[in-house]
Amino acid sequence: MKKIRFNFDYDFENDSLFLFDPKSKSKASIELDDFIIDFNSHKEVSAIELLNASSFFKGIDLQGKTIDKELLKDIQDCKIELTPKSNFTIIKFLLLFKSKKLLTTPVFIPTIKESSPAVAY
Repeated sequence: MKKIRFNFDYDFENDSLFLFDPKSKSKASIELDDFIIDFNSHKEVSAIELLNASSFFKGIDLQGKTIDKELLKDIQDCKIELTPKSNFTIIKFLLLFKSKKLLTTPVFIPTIKESSPAVAY
């Protein structure tokens, strides 16, 4: 498991959450619906963008609060845990809000073992 502190930017108007490692430069991207993952030249995750972020977190209860655009604009800190498995990677979001509530939610992404033009370096 690798835990990385990511910088973040939430665009309220477009409901887009951009999480990025300021020390890592993006080289390639993979888009899975409204979930975009950027990779650096070492094939490590360098950024994640969630389009329609409030819809992505829809249905997740945060200690009695619904995660919506109003709550997402109150993100105070962000970390990402990456846990590689044999045929997928677990990306766990750790979002701390100004209210001191912590959202922890995992996403499972399939591992690409073959060469792909999408991640050609």
